[in-house]
Amino acid sequence: MFSYKGTVIIKYSMKALTGLRVGGSKENFDIGGTDNPVIKTLGMIENYDGRGNNLPEGAPYIPGSSLKGKIRSLVEWAKGRVDYMIGKANNDVEKAGKPCVCGRCEVCKVFGTGDAKTIESLKLSELPGPPRLRVFDAYPTWESIERLRGAFGENIFTEIKTENAINRLTSRANPRKVERVPAGVVFFGEMAFHLFAKEDPELLRVVFEGMRLLEDDYLGGYGSRGSGKVRFENIEVILRPKAYYFGERVEERLTQKTTVQDILADYDNIKQKLSGLFNA
Repeated sequence: MFSYKGTVIIKYSMKALTGLRVGGSKENFDIGGTDNPVIKTLGMIENYDGRGNNLPEGAPYIPGSSLKGKIRSLVEWAKGRVDYMIGKANNDVEKAGKPCVCGRCEVCKVFGTGDAKTIESLKLSELPGPPRLRVFDAYPTWESIERLRGAFGENIFTEIKTENAINRLTSRANPRKVERVPAGVVFFGEMAFHLFAKEDPELLRVVFEGMRLLEDDYLGGYGSRGSGKVRFENIEVILRPKAYYFGERVEERLTQKTTVQDILADYDNIKQKLSGLFNA
């Protein structure tokens, strides 16, 4: 029923069109500092981009879990899986708001389901199989790091945005400070999509649909106040068949496009190439 055929690697750039805030933990209290820091690297990462550059300590990055979780949430809304969970919740708000765990839908197959009871209740022919998608952390390009250093100084990579909550009757201000990655910073990252079943070449489309949905939504926090708008660029889709991992090291570039919309417009060609793995 399931037979591993290979892995599709999705390489991309992601540009912050507005300030971006993916939250981190605050371990120290600084007088006058921000209460809402972004997540940053705790140490230097050597040769992080494969070009000999070292990502400095304190540089912001985007956890793969944040990106995957946001894309999954948007896809579940778009595919009607939120409605499904509401229907199964019996007025339990907490249960209704959780990710879909049916184990049968394309969302569960792509992103995974951790609901053991659901899996145990399925017939062998209904099992979703392993989650197809892996999303890795995304890091700022070296060019972005250099621009941030030029703008803010050595080892300062973020901006502090001051916001005010205004009392409607007294006009009294309640200021707060929010740390953000400035607009214009470009991140690069990778996703891996494993191919196990004949339906997987079509399931891969869900990933690109989710990326497109994200572009018209936001990533991280404070999206309703203008933060977190991103755009995917320079997307490369590479097929590494099973033989690649057993000595042959032969891979095929399926396509390279400027935008997600271009990928979706060309998706039938991608699907046809991937389907050949299961028809051989």
